[in-house]
Amino acid sequence: MSKPNADEISRLHRYFAIKSNNEFWSLSEDDLVENDKQKILALSFASLYHWTEVGNDENIHLANLAVARAFCICGSPLSVHYIQKAFDYFDEQGADWIQAFTNAVYSHASLIVGQRSQSLKFYEKAVSVQSKLSESDRKVFDATFSLIPVPSLA
Repeated sequence: MSKPNADEISRLHRYFAIKSNNEFWSLSEDDLVENDKQKILALSFASLYHWTEVGNDENIHLANLAVARAFCICGSPLSVHYIQKAFDYFDEQGADWIQAFTNAVYSHASLIVGQRSQSLKFYEKAVSVQSKLSESDRKVFDATFSLIPVPSLA
């Protein structure tokens, strides 16, 4: 097998970035067993790696969002590190669906680390943005949002 040239390598990075991202989000909406949780972590990091090689800032920060979501699903406080990166980049900019996802995942990450009032703030923001989504974007968002724990201050 011959060594691929730079254009082929870039094309492959893009292919695997998209493939791993799509597989991650699809799997993340299922009821997961432990092996699945390991797989979604691997998929989210694969997407982040490949987007870091060929993507723009938005691609990279959407991959950080996926990594944060994967860590949330696993109940890991590491989710905060990755959602903070995505949030800092997307805060009040980007499409409504990005705002909805970012706030929803930040709500979940905050809940994991015991920041209930912050979790509630981000959850309420996600609900607010959810009402602005197109029907197709809302359907995609709701598949994930339905799995985000509802925070309470009680």
